[in-house]
Amino acid sequence: MPRSKEATKKAILDATETLLRRRGAPALTLEAVAHEAGCAKGLVNYHFRTKGQLLVEAVQRIAAERDAAWVQAFDSPNPQDAIDRTWDVLKREAQSGTLKAWTSLGALSDKEVDQTVNNAAQEFRTKLTEATEQLLERAGMKPSIPPEHLGWLMAAIVQGMAFQVVAGGDMEVLENAYAAAWLGLLSLTEPID
Repeated sequence: MPRSKEATKKAILDATETLLRRRGAPALTLEAVAHEAGCAKGLVNYHFRTKGQLLVEAVQRIAAERDAAWVQAFDSPNPQDAIDRTWDVLKREAQSGTLKAWTSLGALSDKEVDQTVNNAAQEFRTKLTEATEQLLERAGMKPSIPPEHLGWLMAAIVQGMAFQVVAGGDMEVLENAYAAAWLGLLSLTEPID
């Protein structure tokens, strides 16, 4: 029985994400997507006029998944738990290939994809700012600098760790560096009056 249009489009996006996680964006071809999705290349072109359009939708899906995972990890009763849970998210993203997909999408020279990645990164920073503020409040602390600066710092820490993990960095060393980065972040807080 043939798949519906919606099911075919979902299968194409699922295949795209699988290939991005496995090979990265530069190696992605529409032929490989069609093969992975179990459909004709013409169906890929039917649902997505261009490779860029396909990648834009993949970026949006991956970004939404990442945002949800990170916000959930920050929803911890205390900073130590948040450090542990967010490190686990980073490890899962490395193991699943999400970090490989994300960093490779950010390195493409496609204007529309770049804009979508940049917009998603801004949304990620916003969500991390909110999540950090809420975590600190639960711990009886507040930022001693503007909260959005903490969000930028946290996003930079996450992105920097992602690059190091993708580059094959020693996970034990990176985990210690990640904990030290959190200590730096926490040093920019003060007790709530």
